[in-house]
Amino acid sequence: MERSGWINHKFDLGGGRGLTEDDTFGARRDVEWDAIKVELRRVADLSPLMVWITEADGYCIYLNQRWYDFTGQAPNEGTGVGWVNAVHKDDREGARTAFLSAASNATTYHVEYRLCRHDSAYEWVHAVGHPFFNNDGQLGGYIGSDAAATHLGAPERKGVLTAREREVVIWISKGKTSAEIAKILGIAQRTVDQHATSSMLKLGASNRVHTAVEAMRLGEINI
Repeated sequence: MERSGWINHKFDLGGGRGLTEDDTFGARRDVEWDAIKVELRRVADLSPLMVWITEADGYCIYLNQRWYDFTGQAPNEGTGVGWVNAVHKDDREGARTAFLSAASNATTYHVEYRLCRHDSAYEWVHAVGHPFFNNDGQLGGYIGSDAAATHLGAPERKGVLTAREREVVIWISKGKTSAEIAKILGIAQRTVDQHATSSMLKLGASNRVHTAVEAMRLGEINI
């Protein structure tokens, strides 16, 4: 059986948390990580949020430890479409529809749903996914995060951004593009995008403008 992406997957919306999917998705293709994807994964491992990475069809190729700590799923249980087992049955179709809409336009993904915790209680989370692109310009997939209500209500922390990330966010707040920031700072445009995405993840922002607003609100940058 070939591996199934989220776009083509049919959920069991019935009474249980399980999915009507065979026990195996088959051998998925090897994922060739370029430097920026490796760095994004490194940042994800350090994030206090639940961070995930999918391919363009929604097939989940990575979930950080925070996800497994929150949901109680076994290691690697959430890859493929296994993570949907932790989503409340009444919210699964809405989450899928939101992803399809975002993926069809290669835009940012936003959705809220109830996620089952390790103690079997459900908690509302806000998921935000940012598209990334392959070298040929085609949609490569999404990297995003889930923020639970307990996290959103936690005490705000200052000093989560690196010095370089603050530099990038400052220029973003001034309306500069990645190409312009790269020229100003003397670094590669890809590196700028890497720092921008890292900052979005750390601050739980939905886009670059939101990142700058959150950075100012939290005292990460001063304009």
